[in-house]
Amino acid sequence: MSANLSAIFYLISGILFILALRGLSSPETSRQGNLFGILGMIIAITVTFLSIGSFSSGFIYVLIFLLVGGLVGAFIAYKIPMTAMPELVAGFHSLVGLAAVFVAISAFLNPEAFNLGSVGNIKLGSLIEMSVGAVIGAITFSGSIIAFLKLQGIMSGSPITFRGQHLLNALILISIIVLTYLLCSTQSSNLFWFLLVVSFLIGFLLIIPIGGADMP
Repeated sequence: MSANLSAIFYLISGILFILALRGLSSPETSRQGNLFGILGMIIAITVTFLSIGSFSSGFIYVLIFLLVGGLVGAFIAYKIPMTAMPELVAGFHSLVGLAAVFVAISAFLNPEAFNLGSVGNIKLGSLIEMSVGAVIGAITFSGSIIAFLKLQGIMSGSPITFRGQHLLNALILISIIVLTYLLCSTQSSNLFWFLLVVSFLIGFLLIIPIGGADMP
């Protein structure tokens, strides 16, 4: 499949994901939103496999893990009662964020495998994309974990606040921007790991002020 055709299909899947999020915002349109999301993911996965072009052993491993993960996810979703759906969504979101972090780590440590350049000489555009993906993934992971713990009653559902909280959050967000710039300039592995730690921290701090009743 050509790069231009792949881009068109990825754009279509992206639009479907946006429609899915819009549909899931209301109980009346949630079923339609789910269908949009499923269709978008099918298109994205199919185009990705067709773009690879060769059936190597790694290709087979990906298929196996997709099948296993899909079956496990379907089983969990089937067993969970509707009243526990917010916890399920939070748990699944945390895994999505963690997957994004792992992809960013893999690409940073072994850019040759992703055709992004070499260690210490990664393409700037790829490095920016990698950094943004790592930050968003880390925030999603830690924030979703806190949401799950509050919804499950493992952690207090009361809002957790402290003096200077907003200032601290602002400083951390600024530091993330600065660290991303420095990482793209120097490609230092130490900065990359520090950026991940700070991103995990801000995900935690952004969610703890939200009460359990408002979490869904």
